[in-house]
Amino acid sequence: MDDTNSKLSYVGMGIGSIALLLALVHFWAGPFSPQMSLEQTVAEKAVAIRDATLNALKGKKAPELQKRAAYNTDDFLSIGTAILGGTAIILGVFGFAKQESKRAVIGAGILGGGAIAFQFAAWAVMAIVCAIIVGAILQQIGIDI
Repeated sequence: MDDTNSKLSYVGMGIGSIALLLALVHFWAGPFSPQMSLEQTVAEKAVAIRDATLNALKGKKAPELQKRAAYNTDDFLSIGTAILGGTAIILGVFGFAKQESKRAVIGAGILGGGAIAFQFAAWAVMAIVCAIIVGAILQQIGIDI
């Protein structure tokens, strides 16, 4: 395979690189939009869980779901990272179909997939930590889970 004919994969590598850099910058320098403090977030979640549990035990209806607030800068960065990462993977697949250089195809796939995986892993770890903190607070309040 001639490297000069690996245009799709090279573009995919470039886009995947941008996606990975965007994910890293967003993780280390963000959040860029105003956020509630961790204490406020955990306290609100703990109170909401307590209220929902008591309402369920009393047989009351669950409160209606609230509509999502407008998108902020962090949401756009997360969505942009996923779109760029997915685009890199797709370009790598197209490059593979056109029998472009295997190194370029693999590079595009790894960079795009790495951006998406990094973003997902960071979100999953934060969700687990938040769940542990909320559980500890609910235990201190006296609500058994």
